Amino acid sequence: MGNPLFSWRCPRSFWNVVGNHLPVALVTGIPLLLAGWLPLERLPLIKCTFLQWTGYPCPFCGFTRSFWALAEGNWKWAFSNCPLSIAVYTIILGVFLWNSAALLLGIELERGPWLRLPSRRSRWIAVSVIILLFALNWIYRLKNGLQ
Repeated sequence: MGNPLFSWRCPRSFWNVVGNHLPVALVTGIPLLLAGWLPLERLPLIKCTFLQWTGYPCPFCGFTRSFWALAEGNWKWAFSNCPLSIAVYTIILGVFLWNSAALLLGIELERGPWLRLPSRRSRWIAVSVIILLFALNWIYRLKNGLQ
């Protein structure tokens, strides 16, 4: 029996590794890099349209500020502002490290059985749980009057 979390193999060409892992490493690395190096005040953000129209924050309001707080090590404030941001930040960091490790080692990493969602039912359950978590996070923010 193999590792339940991941398996790896040496590809025929390094370009297979680049094609599989570089796009994901870039997509996850850019927000981490921006959060670590660019001050929040210099980020060209537009105001939330939902917030402007309704006066209430949307389900995604607060994630940017919380990501910047997490990058600065202010986990307590990030949790009080947007609790789900810690899980999202941790997952993005993990995916970035996973793909960066594959690139640096020149191997193809694949998810093991514990990280796969093989059936349509398990994917539906995963999507439902994610939607529920975002809804609970939004309710928390609305209840606490956070913008």
